[in-house]
Amino acid sequence: EDEAQAAKLASVANAKKRKKDAEAAEIEDEMKEGESNVDKIALARAQSDTLHSVTLTYFRVLKSEADAKGGRASINPTTDTAVDLLSPALEGLAKFAHLINIDTVVDLLAVLRTLLKERSDTLPIDAALNCILTAFQTLQGPGREMQIDQKEYVTPLYRQLSRLCTDKNSSHTELALKCLSLAFLKRREYSTVRVAAFFKQICTVSLHAPPHTAAPLLAFSRQLVQRYPSVQQLLENEQDVITTGSYTPDVEDPEHSNPHATSAWELSLSKFRIHESVAKQAIGTAEQKIPQLPRESPDRIRATILRDIKEGHIGYRRSMRKHPLSQGGGRGGRDKRNRNNQIRFIAPRNTSQYHLL
Repeated sequence: EDEAQAAKLASVANAKKRKKDAEAAEIEDEMKEGESNVDKIALARAQSDTLHSVTLTYFRVLKSEADAKGGRASINPTTDTAVDLLSPALEGLAKFAHLINIDTVVDLLAVLRTLLKERSDTLPIDAALNCILTAFQTLQGPGREMQIDQKEYVTPLYRQLSRLCTDKNSSHTELALKCLSLAFLKRREYSTVRVAAFFKQICTVSLHAPPHTAAPLLAFSRQLVQRYPSVQQLLENEQDVITTGSYTPDVEDPEHSNPHATSAWELSLSKFRIHESVAKQAIGTAEQKIPQLPRESPDRIRATILRDIKEGHIGYRRSMRKHPLSQGGGRGGRDKRNRNNQIRFIAPRNTSQYHLL
């Protein structure tokens, strides 16, 4: 009887203790909710779970049309839903690429490589650029230790630049600038031919693109000239350079375009563009002027031009050049000098053939 009574008292005491502990835990939870501090362990766990769920969703979109038999990822062009979801998924992967686990880097790069190899020309330009951006950020983040040739992602970027000439695709200039910066400024490109091909392609695109695309691209070309001095050969006269072959800009691989067989003659036309910022950047590239960063960074130049377009501001260059037939207003030696520097006209040769009549 004594043992039974002792066990009963012990169970009652344990029940009271558990009830007291539960009340204390509840009070502690209420106190934590009232405090401004956040549990770092719980926050890290929640962020990890959220990142895992988000990236898993993106991977499912990329592999939704994968060929299960061959194990190769390919998006069916007839599936409109997959194409519509592809651009947002790639944009999200580009944002979280530096946080992806190293175990999934190989699978991600394989999917991106297949997309760029098979459908780089048929994909929307934002999806193609996001593919390239995700690959670069992955290789410079968790995939930095992996010995992977980045040429497979630089070559598709060369083909996407020409698509920026239209007004519709020019809205993705900022995305293209991020890809160019990751490809040539934040990493070292050792192929001088590839760098020269991109420089020539940028000059060509800027000649036909609208101002909010042409000016940032020319500003980037100035940074390219300063980082890679070998590009300065394209700023020389074609007759002063000894080369073989001809320039072929329509090839898929920029290594085969032979850019050193030509010159960046587009800059001589871009400096006469009516937009002041485009002409300024073209002159700065041709004269190899060092850009004043961050004031002349491509992103800031593009933001300024877009703001001016939104506000209806039209900038122009005021020409202070004196007309050659105007008379000087000075006296003395200045008048004599002006008389000596008068324009002399050559009379046309008299002929009996009148082609204009």
